[in-house]
Amino acid sequence: MPGTEEKITDAELEVLRVLWAAGEPCTVGQVKSALADQSWNGETVKTLLRRLCQKGAVAQEKRGVYYYRPLVDQKTLGRYRTQRVIDKLYAGSARSMVAALVEHHQLGSQDVEDLHNMFQELWNRKEE
Repeated sequence: MPGTEEKITDAELEVLRVLWAAGEPCTVGQVKSALADQSWNGETVKTLLRRLCQKGAVAQEKRGVYYYRPLVDQKTLGRYRTQRVIDKLYAGSARSMVAALVEHHQLGSQDVEDLHNMFQELWNRKEE
């Protein structure tokens, strides 16, 4: 699957989100219904699913009609995309990214508290 994550477009990501949320194989119609706010027609959804299949991110199975299921999981794609942002915009420094979020007031007090607790928990595990 290396390289698959890099090739997934934003529109394809919307389709993957539907498949992840469903938790079971879906038809084109089910995906289209879930994406009703996108105003995409059935052909657009079919095209996106076909592209995802070609990229190895989705599998299709014929059961009277085609059913689609994701082959790439959300956590893997999330980690990959996060690392790409850190590499591209912050020269590989997660600290610089967090500093930018703080500097531009993108983190609220609850976010800071949650991060503090998360870091404390990680630190405690490290010392065990």
